[in-house]
Amino acid sequence: MIFLHSLFPFFISWYNMYMNKYQKNIFKGTIYSLLSGLIWGICGILGEYFFAHYQVSSGWITSMRLLVAGSVVLILSSFQLRSQLFDIWKNWKNYLPFLAYAILGIFSVQFFFYLCVEYSNATTATILQFISPIFILLYNRIIYKKKASKSAIFYVLIAMIGVFLMATKGDLSKLSITPLALITGLLSALGLMFNVILPQRFAKNYGFVPTVGWGMIIAGLFSNVLYPVYEISFQLDAISILICLTIAFLGTAFAFFLSMKAVSLVSPLVVSVVSASEPLSSAILSVLFLGMVLDGFLVLAMILIIVPMIFLSIEESKSKN
Repeated sequence: MIFLHSLFPFFISWYNMYMNKYQKNIFKGTIYSLLSGLIWGICGILGEYFFAHYQVSSGWITSMRLLVAGSVVLILSSFQLRSQLFDIWKNWKNYLPFLAYAILGIFSVQFFFYLCVEYSNATTATILQFISPIFILLYNRIIYKKKASKSAIFYVLIAMIGVFLMATKGDLSKLSITPLALITGLLSALGLMFNVILPQRFAKNYGFVPTVGWGMIIAGLFSNVLYPVYEISFQLDAISILICLTIAFLGTAFAFFLSMKAVSLVSPLVVSVVSASEPLSSAILSVLFLGMVLDGFLVLAMILIIVPMIFLSIEESKSKN
């Protein structure tokens, strides 16, 4: 404890003295992404526990978390923003793009993630979602004609090898996932891509809080058409209520805000790669609490995921120096 107490002032001094503005933004963006991924991984474990002990569906969880989190974010922000909270709706040209962000981004990443957890487990769901960096590279190439650097592609591929090893548990002859889990996991990865790319313009023009709040509300209303939140199929008790509140506030509102804040500081590709903390945290928590065996392949997979994450952040820092 004494060592950590003395290390913190040293780190702050080094941060202020040796980092320029761009490097500080890269560092902060990386930390925000890391925290968002860790929170998402923790909530994935909670979701797996929820499915195992309660008769709850992934659709109901999605409807609940989006409506609760979105409502709280908008209510709290209304005290500060007041009428500015509705600026995003004053331009009708925002309607269709924002609807696409809410459904293709927020709803899809939430719904298909928990559907994948329901069909498999939290570790598999978070690992499959990490395929999103590949989709982002393809999106940038097709839409913006932006060619990724060879080193960036190399780091992403190395991380994907780590993801593959973690998903197969060292048995390269077969994936330890069902076809439904694979499909829903890939759809969740697509949702994550849209979730970090589509809201950038809205966040820049109208702020992070209104963008996240309204996005969750619209996504929640869409989800409720399919899975009404008032149709509760499980027994409400102290534990289930606590899980719902944790998933809604920590794993939805707070995690989405951190992710959007990160995208404002670093590129979507870096955010998606740093989100490798999701499968890492899920794997570690599964080892500690769900009986998953920590073997050599899992350790190697963790190394292959986290090392490219670090180097990709360093590369972006150098490119903006």
